[in-house]
Amino acid sequence: MRIDNELIKNEVFICAQCHYCRVCPAYSVIKWESTSPRGRVYLLKGILKGEIDAEITAVEDFYKCTTCGACEVVCQTSIPLIDLWERARAEFVEKGKAPLPVHKKLKDYAEKNGNPYGEKREERAKWAENFALSESAELLYFAGCTASYRMKELAVNSVEFLRKAKMDFGYAGVDELCCGSPFLRTGQREIAYEFFRKNYEIWDRMGVEKILTSCAGCYRTIKRDYKEIGKELGMDWDFEVIHISQLMWSLVKSGEVELEEFGEQVTYHDPCHLGRHMNVYDEPRKVLESMNARIVEMESNRENALCCGAGGGLKSQFKDLSMEIGKRRIEEALNTGARYLISCCPFCKLHLKQASGGRIEVVDLIEIVNKHAKV
Repeated sequence: MRIDNELIKNEVFICAQCHYCRVCPAYSVIKWESTSPRGRVYLLKGILKGEIDAEITAVEDFYKCTTCGACEVVCQTSIPLIDLWERARAEFVEKGKAPLPVHKKLKDYAEKNGNPYGEKREERAKWAENFALSESAELLYFAGCTASYRMKELAVNSVEFLRKAKMDFGYAGVDELCCGSPFLRTGQREIAYEFFRKNYEIWDRMGVEKILTSCAGCYRTIKRDYKEIGKELGMDWDFEVIHISQLMWSLVKSGEVELEEFGEQVTYHDPCHLGRHMNVYDEPRKVLESMNARIVEMESNRENALCCGAGGGLKSQFKDLSMEIGKRRIEEALNTGARYLISCCPFCKLHLKQASGGRIEVVDLIEIVNKHAKV
């Protein structure tokens, strides 16, 4: 196998091969060097030198990674490791060494129904049946696949909050397609580009200028990846993209929304795609503080937060490893003595709720805020 990507060629030989990147959540569970960021760099370097052929076992170890970015935070040589992992996976796919079986299955689902869960396209907007949402507005609410099919309460709470805030917004309904995040993370870029084009066409037709997401993965993808894809394809990308935690804080700070007191002891989990990937740390905490919630930080927080374990295709392909990482995050939350573990991502809520086994109440910030927003 030959690697052609210039980013990979330029960066792998810069690596200092230090031990800092052992903050990797997957390595902390498996303890195999091949699953550490340093081990993955060794693999890429060996392929570039022609010393290693990327056989399936090596590729599998490369995919035992949530692409959470903890390694990039501590990297001593400032290598853009998140991009490196994703570009390498794209190379593996291009050369026929990937995708792994479950990742391929999710792609097949998405090609048929527009989502990686294998759910029917016509069921996507079922959660919104009672809202009579507009199909045309400058502000678009993008629910995303997880809130549409698995965590419907988050989409419902988001819309209820927007109405309480008297926001004028639209929703694409069954025309909404997966943002493509699961496929960009697993190297299956072709279908992600297809979703980009189709979503772009829908938003352009609707007259959309701003896009609001309640999912951290959708936020990172639409704000960062779509901008890069649009530039690559020579398409104008001038949409403003907002995460709902940012909107909530903006409305509270301006006095447009008033929140009732929520004086509970809570701890906040930073989603990787919202925090490390996009540097959104303060807004969710400020919203909680405005409600007089007592925030007790976990040992790992903000840029050093432990990943929930679900991202990067890990949960779908390596369920046991993913769950073990999630359980470690739950232990950190339990050690705070908090009653609530709060996050800002449907995928984080879904996974941490499963990992908690009912030992702590896992909720999304929008659920708390919508419940306590004064009408």
